[in-house]
Amino acid sequence: MKNCHDLQADGRVAIVGAGPAGLTLAHLLLRRGFHVNVYERDASREARSQGGSLDLRADGGQRAMAAAGLLDAFQAGSREDAKAFRMLDRTGAEMPDAGGDTHQDAGPEIDRGDLRSLLLDALPADVLHWDHRLAAVHEAGDGRWRLAFCDREPVVADLVIGADGVGSQVRARLTPVQPAYTGITMVTANIRRDQWRGSRLSEILGEGSVMFAGSGKTVFVQRCARDAIMLYYSLEVPQDWPAGETFDLADTQAVIAAVRAAYADWSPEVMEMVTQVEGDLQRWPISVLRPDHRWDTQSGLTILGDAAHAMPPFTGKGVNLALLDALELADALTADPAAGIVEAVAGFERGMQARTRIETGACLEVGKQIYGLEMEFDDARPA
Repeated sequence: MKNCHDLQADGRVAIVGAGPAGLTLAHLLLRRGFHVNVYERDASREARSQGGSLDLRADGGQRAMAAAGLLDAFQAGSREDAKAFRMLDRTGAEMPDAGGDTHQDAGPEIDRGDLRSLLLDALPADVLHWDHRLAAVHEAGDGRWRLAFCDREPVVADLVIGADGVGSQVRARLTPVQPAYTGITMVTANIRRDQWRGSRLSEILGEGSVMFAGSGKTVFVQRCARDAIMLYYSLEVPQDWPAGETFDLADTQAVIAAVRAAYADWSPEVMEMVTQVEGDLQRWPISVLRPDHRWDTQSGLTILGDAAHAMPPFTGKGVNLALLDALELADALTADPAAGIVEAVAGFERGMQARTRIETGACLEVGKQIYGLEMEFDDARPA
Protein backbone atom coordinates (compact mmCIF):
# COMPACT_ATOMS: atom_id res chain seq x y z
CA MET A 1 0.00 0.00 0.00
CA LYS A 2 1.15 3.52 -0.80
CA ASN A 3 2.46 6.00 1.74
CA CYS A 4 1.71 9.72 1.55
CA HIS A 5 4.71 10.41 -0.71
CA ASP A 6 3.66 7.68 -3.14
CA LEU A 7 0.10 9.02 -3.14
CA GLN A 8 1.37 12.49 -3.93
CA ALA A 9 3.75 11.29 -6.61
CA ASP A 10 1.68 8.84 -8.62
CA GLY A 11 -1.52 8.06 -6.75
CA ARG A 12 -5.11 8.91 -7.57
CA VAL A 13 -7.38 10.87 -5.24
CA ALA A 14 -11.15 10.85 -5.82
CA ILE A 15 -13.36 13.39 -4.06
CA VAL A 16 -17.08 12.64 -4.12
CA GLY A 17 -19.12 15.83 -3.95
CA ALA A 18 -18.54 19.33 -5.32
CA GLY A 19 -19.81 21.34 -2.39
CA PRO A 20 -17.63 23.90 -0.56
CA ALA A 21 -15.63 21.23 1.32
CA GLY A 22 -14.99 18.97 -1.67
CA LEU A 23 -13.97 21.81 -3.97
CA THR A 24 -11.78 23.47 -1.35
CA LEU A 25 -10.04 20.16 -0.67
CA ALA A 26 -9.45 19.74 -4.41
CA HIS A 27 -7.72 23.12 -4.54
CA LEU A 28 -5.61 22.36 -1.47
CA LEU A 29 -4.45 18.99 -2.79
CA LEU A 30 -3.79 20.25 -6.32
CA ARG A 31 -1.56 23.00 -4.92
CA ARG A 32 0.42 20.29 -3.11
CA GLY A 33 0.96 18.17 -6.20
CA PHE A 34 -1.70 15.48 -5.88
CA HIS A 35 -3.59 14.07 -8.85
CA VAL A 36 -7.24 14.82 -7.99
CA ASN A 37 -10.63 14.22 -9.59
CA VAL A 38 -13.96 15.46 -8.22
CA TYR A 39 -17.19 13.58 -9.00
CA GLU A 40 -20.47 15.48 -8.62
CA ARG A 41 -24.01 14.15 -8.97
CA ASP A 42 -25.43 17.44 -10.35
CA ALA A 43 -25.62 17.54 -14.14
CA SER A 44 -24.13 21.04 -14.25
CA ARG A 45 -23.40 24.06 -12.09
CA GLU A 46 -26.86 25.43 -12.94
CA ALA A 47 -28.69 22.21 -12.02
CA ARG A 48 -30.18 23.48 -8.75
CA SER A 49 -30.39 26.50 -6.51
CA GLN A 50 -27.58 26.79 -3.98
CA GLY A 51 -29.61 28.63 -1.33
CA GLY A 52 -28.77 31.69 0.74
CA SER A 53 -25.55 33.06 2.17
CA LEU A 54 -23.09 31.88 4.79
CA ASP A 55 -20.21 33.41 6.68
CA LEU A 56 -16.60 32.28 6.59
CA ARG A 57 -14.89 32.94 9.90
CA ALA A 58 -11.31 34.05 10.42
CA ASP A 59 -10.41 30.91 12.39
CA GLY A 60 -12.31 28.55 10.06
CA GLY A 61 -13.29 28.97 6.45
CA GLN A 62 -10.96 31.90 5.80
CA ARG A 63 -7.95 29.83 6.88
CA ALA A 64 -8.81 27.22 4.27
CA MET A 65 -9.42 29.89 1.61
CA ALA A 66 -6.01 31.39 2.33
CA ALA A 67 -4.25 28.02 2.10
CA ALA A 68 -6.03 27.37 -1.22
CA GLY A 69 -4.87 30.73 -2.60
CA LEU A 70 -8.44 32.01 -2.79
CA LEU A 71 -8.71 34.45 0.12
CA ASP A 72 -8.50 37.55 -2.10
CA ALA A 73 -11.26 36.18 -4.33
CA PHE A 74 -13.40 35.43 -1.27
CA GLN A 75 -12.88 38.91 0.14
CA ALA A 76 -13.80 40.46 -3.21
CA GLY A 77 -17.01 38.43 -3.40
CA SER A 78 -18.12 38.65 0.24
CA ARG A 79 -19.99 41.33 2.18
CA GLU A 80 -18.55 42.51 5.49
CA ASP A 81 -21.67 44.44 6.53
CA ALA A 82 -23.83 41.34 6.00
CA LYS A 83 -22.52 39.70 9.17
CA ALA A 84 -24.72 41.97 11.31
CA PHE A 85 -27.29 39.93 13.27
CA ARG A 86 -30.35 40.80 15.32
CA MET A 87 -32.80 38.66 17.24
CA LEU A 88 -36.45 39.64 17.70
CA ASP A 89 -39.30 37.91 19.46
CA ARG A 90 -42.55 36.75 17.88
CA THR A 91 -44.07 40.23 18.32
CA GLY A 92 -41.14 41.95 16.61
CA ALA A 93 -39.61 43.27 19.85
CA GLU A 94 -35.84 43.35 20.20
CA MET A 95 -34.08 40.58 22.16
CA PRO A 96 -30.79 42.42 22.82
CA ASP A 97 -29.04 39.66 24.79
CA ALA A 98 -30.01 36.73 22.55
CA GLY A 99 -27.95 35.05 19.84
CA GLY A 100 -24.70 36.92 20.45
CA ASP A 101 -22.79 33.82 21.52
CA THR A 102 -23.24 32.17 18.11
CA HIS A 103 -22.46 35.29 16.06
CA GLN A 104 -19.75 37.09 18.03
CA ASP A 105 -17.00 35.72 15.77
CA ALA A 106 -19.02 35.76 12.55
CA GLY A 107 -17.17 36.56 9.35
CA PRO A 108 -18.17 38.24 6.09
CA GLU A 109 -21.10 36.66 4.26
CA ILE A 110 -20.99 35.19 0.78
CA ASP A 111 -23.86 33.65 -1.15
CA ARG A 112 -23.55 29.89 -1.49
CA GLY A 113 -23.83 30.15 -5.26
CA ASP A 114 -21.12 32.80 -5.39
CA LEU A 115 -18.79 30.71 -3.23
CA ARG A 116 -19.35 27.68 -5.43
CA SER A 117 -18.71 29.74 -8.58
CA LEU A 118 -15.52 31.13 -7.04
CA LEU A 119 -14.28 27.62 -6.32
CA LEU A 120 -15.35 26.24 -9.71
CA ASP A 121 -13.89 29.09 -11.76
CA ALA A 122 -10.44 28.59 -10.23
CA LEU A 123 -10.45 24.81 -10.77
CA PRO A 124 -8.80 23.24 -13.85
CA ALA A 125 -11.53 22.18 -16.27
CA ASP A 126 -10.52 18.51 -16.36
CA VAL A 127 -10.74 18.00 -12.58
CA LEU A 128 -14.51 18.15 -12.10
CA HIS A 129 -16.81 15.47 -13.53
CA TRP A 130 -20.49 16.44 -13.57
CA ASP A 131 -23.43 14.05 -13.67
CA HIS A 132 -21.68 11.31 -11.67
CA ARG A 133 -24.16 9.90 -9.17
CA LEU A 134 -22.41 7.44 -6.88
CA ALA A 135 -24.15 4.07 -6.60
CA ALA A 136 -21.70 2.11 -4.44
CA VAL A 137 -18.14 1.93 -3.14
CA HIS A 138 -16.27 -1.40 -3.41
CA GLU A 139 -12.87 -2.59 -2.30
CA ALA A 140 -10.45 -2.87 -5.22
CA GLY A 141 -7.50 -4.47 -3.39
CA ASP A 142 -4.25 -3.11 -1.95
CA GLY A 143 -6.08 -0.37 -0.07
CA ARG A 144 -7.74 1.05 -3.18
CA TRP A 145 -11.43 1.61 -3.84
CA ARG A 146 -13.71 1.27 -6.84
CA LEU A 147 -16.44 3.87 -7.29
CA ALA A 148 -19.49 2.63 -9.17
CA PHE A 149 -21.58 5.39 -10.74
CA CYS A 150 -25.06 5.29 -12.25
CA ASP A 151 -24.72 5.05 -16.05
CA ARG A 152 -21.02 5.99 -15.92
CA GLU A 153 -17.77 4.06 -16.09
CA PRO A 154 -16.39 3.03 -12.68
CA VAL A 155 -13.31 4.69 -11.22
CA VAL A 156 -10.53 3.20 -9.07
CA ALA A 157 -8.64 5.47 -6.66
CA ASP A 158 -5.94 5.13 -4.01
CA LEU A 159 -7.78 7.54 -1.71
CA VAL A 160 -11.52 8.23 -1.78
CA ILE A 161 -12.89 11.18 0.20
CA GLY A 162 -16.61 11.49 0.75
CA ALA A 163 -17.69 15.12 0.71
CA ASP A 164 -21.16 14.02 -0.36
CA GLY A 165 -23.30 15.50 2.36
CA VAL A 166 -25.89 14.27 4.84
CA GLY A 167 -26.93 11.31 2.68
CA SER A 168 -23.32 10.25 2.02
CA GLN A 169 -22.81 7.02 0.10
CA VAL A 170 -19.15 6.97 1.10
CA ARG A 171 -20.02 7.09 4.82
CA ALA A 172 -21.98 3.85 4.38
CA ARG A 173 -18.64 2.03 3.77
CA LEU A 174 -17.29 3.28 7.10
CA THR A 175 -20.24 3.03 9.47
CA PRO A 176 -23.90 1.94 9.55
CA VAL A 177 -24.79 4.97 11.68
CA GLN A 178 -27.07 7.44 9.89
CA PRO A 179 -28.10 11.00 10.76
CA ALA A 180 -31.21 11.29 12.93
CA TYR A 181 -34.06 13.58 11.96
CA THR A 182 -34.50 16.37 14.53
CA GLY A 183 -38.23 16.71 13.93
CA ILE A 184 -37.69 20.14 12.36
CA THR A 185 -37.93 20.88 8.65
CA MET A 186 -36.99 24.30 7.37
CA VAL A 187 -38.87 25.70 4.40
CA THR A 188 -36.97 28.30 2.42
CA ALA A 189 -38.65 31.04 0.44
CA ASN A 190 -37.82 34.29 -1.35
CA ILE A 191 -39.43 37.59 -0.42
CA ARG A 192 -41.25 39.27 -3.30
CA ARG A 193 -38.88 41.40 -5.34
CA ASP A 194 -40.85 44.60 -4.65
CA GLN A 195 -40.14 44.02 -0.92
CA TRP A 196 -36.35 43.82 -1.30
CA ARG A 197 -35.84 47.52 -0.60
CA GLY A 198 -38.10 50.06 1.04
CA SER A 199 -40.37 47.60 2.83
CA ARG A 200 -40.76 47.37 6.60
CA LEU A 201 -39.03 43.98 6.63
CA SER A 202 -36.11 45.40 4.64
CA GLU A 203 -35.74 48.24 7.14
CA ILE A 204 -35.68 45.80 10.08
CA LEU A 205 -33.24 43.52 8.28
CA GLY A 206 -30.69 46.10 7.20
CA GLU A 207 -27.72 44.49 5.41
CA GLY A 208 -27.40 41.42 7.60
CA SER A 209 -29.78 38.86 9.07
CA VAL A 210 -32.59 38.74 11.61
CA MET A 211 -34.06 35.84 13.52
CA PHE A 212 -37.61 36.10 14.84
CA ALA A 213 -38.07 33.52 17.62
CA GLY A 214 -40.84 32.45 19.96
CA SER A 215 -42.93 29.50 21.14
CA GLY A 216 -40.36 27.00 19.87
CA LYS A 217 -40.34 28.33 16.31
CA THR A 218 -38.19 30.72 14.28
CA VAL A 219 -38.22 32.67 11.05
CA PHE A 220 -34.71 33.44 9.88
CA VAL A 221 -34.46 36.34 7.43
CA GLN A 222 -31.26 36.88 5.47
CA ARG A 223 -30.09 39.61 3.11
CA CYS A 224 -28.30 37.97 0.20
CA ALA A 225 -26.27 39.34 -2.68
CA ARG A 226 -27.93 41.61 -5.22
CA ASP A 227 -30.46 42.75 -2.57
CA ALA A 228 -32.43 39.48 -2.49
CA ILE A 229 -34.02 38.44 0.82
CA MET A 230 -34.41 34.79 1.83
CA LEU A 231 -36.58 33.32 4.55
CA TYR A 232 -36.30 30.10 6.53
CA TYR A 233 -39.39 28.88 8.41
CA SER A 234 -39.02 26.10 11.02
CA LEU A 235 -41.81 23.54 11.08
CA GLU A 236 -42.33 20.55 13.37
CA VAL A 237 -43.49 18.08 10.73
CA PRO A 238 -42.71 14.50 9.62
CA GLN A 239 -39.45 14.08 7.73
CA ASP A 240 -41.22 13.46 4.42
CA TRP A 241 -43.60 16.43 4.76
CA PRO A 242 -45.65 17.50 2.83
CA ALA A 243 -46.26 13.89 1.83
CA GLY A 244 -49.66 12.98 3.16
CA GLU A 245 -50.97 16.51 2.81
CA THR A 246 -53.41 17.65 0.14
CA PHE A 247 -50.75 19.91 -1.41
CA ASP A 248 -47.10 19.84 -2.43
CA LEU A 249 -44.29 22.40 -2.37
CA ALA A 250 -45.26 23.68 -5.80
CA ASP A 251 -48.47 25.03 -4.28
CA THR A 252 -46.98 28.14 -2.69
CA GLN A 253 -50.31 29.46 -1.43
CA ALA A 254 -51.11 26.22 0.39
CA VAL A 255 -47.62 25.96 1.92
CA ILE A 256 -47.76 29.52 3.19
CA ALA A 257 -51.20 28.80 4.63
CA ALA A 258 -49.66 25.88 6.52
CA VAL A 259 -46.88 28.17 7.74
CA ARG A 260 -49.40 30.73 8.95
CA ALA A 261 -51.30 28.01 10.81
CA ALA A 262 -48.11 26.78 12.49
CA TYR A 263 -47.30 30.33 13.60
CA ALA A 264 -50.86 31.19 14.65
CA ASP A 265 -49.71 32.50 18.05
CA TRP A 266 -47.28 34.97 16.49
CA SER A 267 -47.96 38.64 15.89
CA PRO A 268 -50.11 39.10 12.76
CA GLU A 269 -47.92 42.06 11.81
CA VAL A 270 -44.77 39.92 11.89
CA MET A 271 -46.42 37.13 9.93
CA GLU A 272 -47.69 39.55 7.30
CA MET A 273 -44.13 40.82 6.79
CA VAL A 274 -42.54 37.40 6.47
CA THR A 275 -45.06 35.69 4.21
CA GLN A 276 -44.89 38.00 1.18
CA VAL A 277 -43.08 35.42 -0.95
CA GLU A 278 -42.69 34.43 -4.59
CA GLY A 279 -40.93 31.76 -6.63
CA ASP A 280 -40.07 28.20 -5.72
CA LEU A 281 -40.09 26.93 -2.15
CA GLN A 282 -37.56 24.38 -0.90
CA ARG A 283 -37.71 21.98 2.04
CA TRP A 284 -34.73 21.19 4.24
CA PRO A 285 -35.26 18.38 6.79
CA ILE A 286 -32.77 19.04 9.59
CA SER A 287 -30.75 15.99 10.65
CA VAL A 288 -27.82 15.41 12.97
CA LEU A 289 -25.21 12.73 13.56
CA ARG A 290 -24.67 11.90 17.21
CA PRO A 291 -21.86 14.06 18.69
CA ASP A 292 -19.80 11.04 19.80
CA HIS A 293 -19.97 9.33 16.41
CA ARG A 294 -16.80 7.37 15.58
CA TRP A 295 -15.75 4.74 13.06
CA ASP A 296 -12.77 2.49 12.42
CA THR A 297 -10.31 4.08 10.01
CA GLN A 298 -10.02 2.22 6.71
CA SER A 299 -7.14 2.38 4.28
CA GLY A 300 -7.73 4.83 1.46
CA LEU A 301 -11.19 5.99 2.59
CA THR A 302 -12.46 8.92 4.66
CA ILE A 303 -15.23 11.51 4.90
CA LEU A 304 -15.54 15.15 5.86
CA GLY A 305 -18.08 17.95 6.22
CA ASP A 306 -21.74 16.97 6.53
CA ALA A 307 -20.89 13.41 5.52
CA ALA A 308 -18.84 13.09 8.72
CA HIS A 309 -20.67 15.37 11.15
CA ALA A 310 -24.07 16.49 9.91
CA MET A 311 -25.50 19.06 12.30
CA PRO A 312 -28.33 21.60 12.35
CA PRO A 313 -27.57 25.18 11.21
CA PHE A 314 -28.33 26.60 14.66
CA THR A 315 -24.83 28.03 15.26
CA GLY A 316 -23.94 28.83 11.66
CA LYS A 317 -20.61 27.01 11.84
CA GLY A 318 -21.20 24.03 9.54
CA VAL A 319 -19.38 25.32 6.48
CA ASN A 320 -16.48 26.55 8.60
CA LEU A 321 -16.06 23.14 10.18
CA ALA A 322 -16.22 21.52 6.73
CA LEU A 323 -13.54 23.81 5.30
CA LEU A 324 -11.36 23.19 8.35
CA ASP A 325 -11.77 19.46 7.65
CA ALA A 326 -10.45 20.03 4.13
CA LEU A 327 -7.47 21.99 5.39
CA GLU A 328 -6.61 19.53 8.14
CA LEU A 329 -6.87 16.53 5.80
CA ALA A 330 -4.57 18.21 3.25
CA ASP A 331 -2.12 18.99 6.06
CA ALA A 332 -2.27 15.42 7.38
CA LEU A 333 -1.45 13.99 3.95
CA THR A 334 1.62 16.21 3.57
CA ALA A 335 2.95 16.52 7.14
CA ASP A 336 5.07 13.36 6.92
CA PRO A 337 5.67 12.01 3.39
CA ALA A 338 6.92 8.70 4.82
CA ALA A 339 3.75 8.12 6.84
CA GLY A 340 1.24 5.57 5.62
CA ILE A 341 -2.06 6.80 4.25
CA VAL A 342 -3.92 4.95 7.02
CA GLU A 343 -1.82 6.67 9.68
CA ALA A 344 -2.36 10.12 8.14
CA VAL A 345 -6.10 9.62 7.73
CA ALA A 346 -6.48 8.22 11.25
CA GLY A 347 -4.80 11.30 12.73
CA PHE A 348 -7.05 13.58 10.70
CA GLU A 349 -10.19 11.71 11.75
CA ARG A 350 -9.28 11.81 15.45
CA GLY A 351 -8.81 15.57 15.35
CA MET A 352 -11.96 16.17 13.33
CA GLN A 353 -14.08 13.97 15.60
CA ALA A 354 -12.80 15.64 18.78
CA ARG A 355 -13.48 19.09 17.35
CA THR A 356 -16.92 18.34 15.98
CA ARG A 357 -18.06 16.51 19.11
CA ILE A 358 -17.78 19.82 20.95
CA GLU A 359 -19.38 21.83 18.16
CA THR A 360 -22.28 19.42 17.63
CA GLY A 361 -22.96 19.38 21.36
CA ALA A 362 -23.01 23.19 21.43
CA CYS A 363 -25.31 23.23 18.41
CA LEU A 364 -27.77 20.85 20.04
CA GLU A 365 -27.75 22.98 23.19
CA VAL A 366 -28.82 26.00 21.10
CA GLY A 367 -31.52 23.81 19.56
CA LYS A 368 -32.75 22.94 23.04
CA GLN A 369 -32.89 26.58 24.09
CA ILE A 370 -34.67 27.87 20.97
CA TYR A 371 -36.76 24.92 19.78
CA GLY A 372 -37.02 22.76 22.89
CA LEU A 373 -35.13 20.10 20.95
CA GLU A 374 -34.39 16.88 22.86
CA MET A 375 -32.52 14.35 20.71
CA GLU A 376 -32.57 10.66 21.56
CA PHE A 377 -30.14 8.67 19.45
CA ASP A 378 -30.56 4.95 18.87
CA ASP A 379 -28.39 2.25 20.44
CA ALA A 380 -25.86 2.13 17.58
CA ARG A 381 -22.69 3.11 19.37
CA PRO A 382 -19.60 4.62 17.78
CA ALA A 383 -16.71 2.34 16.89
